[in-house]
Amino acid sequence: MPEWFEMHELRRFLPLPYEAAAEPRLRRAQEKLQRGDPRMGWVRLPGEGASLLRLYTLAESIRAQGRTLVVVEDGGLRGGVLGIAGCLGGEPGRLRFLSGLPAAGELEEALALAARGEAVLYAAGGGDTPAFRLLREAMAERHGEEAGRYVLEAGDLAAGEYGGFGLLTAAGLLPMAVAGIDVAALLAGAVELRERCAVPSLENPAWRYAAVRRQLCRAGYAVELLGCWDSRLAPLLGWVKDLRAAAEGKEGRALFPAVVDYSREFRSLGQYIQEGPRLFFETVVRLEEDAPLSALREAAAQGTLLAHTDSGVPNLILRPGGVTPEALGGLLYFFLYSCGLSACLMDVDPLSCPGVEACEARIRDLLPAESREAVLPEPAAAGAGIL
Repeated sequence: MPEWFEMHELRRFLPLPYEAAAEPRLRRAQEKLQRGDPRMGWVRLPGEGASLLRLYTLAESIRAQGRTLVVVEDGGLRGGVLGIAGCLGGEPGRLRFLSGLPAAGELEEALALAARGEAVLYAAGGGDTPAFRLLREAMAERHGEEAGRYVLEAGDLAAGEYGGFGLLTAAGLLPMAVAGIDVAALLAGAVELRERCAVPSLENPAWRYAAVRRQLCRAGYAVELLGCWDSRLAPLLGWVKDLRAAAEGKEGRALFPAVVDYSREFRSLGQYIQEGPRLFFETVVRLEEDAPLSALREAAAQGTLLAHTDSGVPNLILRPGGVTPEALGGLLYFFLYSCGLSACLMDVDPLSCPGVEACEARIRDLLPAESREAVLPEPAAAGAGIL
């Protein structure tokens, strides 16, 4: 059976050993993640108790009533939820995702659902945003005193973090359950990877991945290409891209993340990767499958790996298994944990977004003083977003 995490012929690109030097820093980063910070509930994952049962009950009620779950979030969940639903045959049509400042058409569609009584409103990190307030007013106008039954907030269901790190907490699990995903099986796979990621040594795949990413960055590879050969994975890798950018993109030292879907971009980005500037390395997710063209797809993936490596592009490969909730739950946890570990390895807070806050402050300054607080209130807590 292939290794879960493979570093293909890495000594071509990093000839000097780096593992021994990285181990003490990895140990300190691991201690930061494991010390029980209440903001990092995603490290421990929700249990199988009352909170998870309540999520199931709510999801089944929403599905039985034929309502759409309108999720207002802070930009970190959409790709992960829709990617999992696409891979596992869920029903993403039962969901609508909105950022705090959505496009006019998106907001109009959500307001129309609320006006017709066809929506349940869910704040998964976007409860202080203009969009959520407008939708809550529309729900109150439609349902009157009963509106509270149709307006939910993730923090009222279970503890957890928002943004991309909230995908395996209440913020992301309720939308996945409404889409028909077996979230218990997803969490079972995540728990298995949690045990592997808790090992404080280089036997831990997250340690190896975080260490090699950092070393490649130091060696001049400034871009990490997150690749796949299955289009269903592309939205999920978009979630990883967003997660990495927000968690690590600080102090001018982070890798730039990008997504490549080889099933659609083999003859475009594939050409650039083969013969373009040597600024990037690849992390490619390869799923086991039993489907038409699977043998050809595997040969294409392996041939591309060999060609890219020969042309000077380092390649890392993740093989989580088949297209099952357990395998994908493990993959999600691996990305979550390795991202948090990488940020701690850089000595930055994975949950803070000081650059975003600086932009929001300038946006707020441009608004008329008399409406500033009503439209964009100050964040309730450090790191809380308004958009």
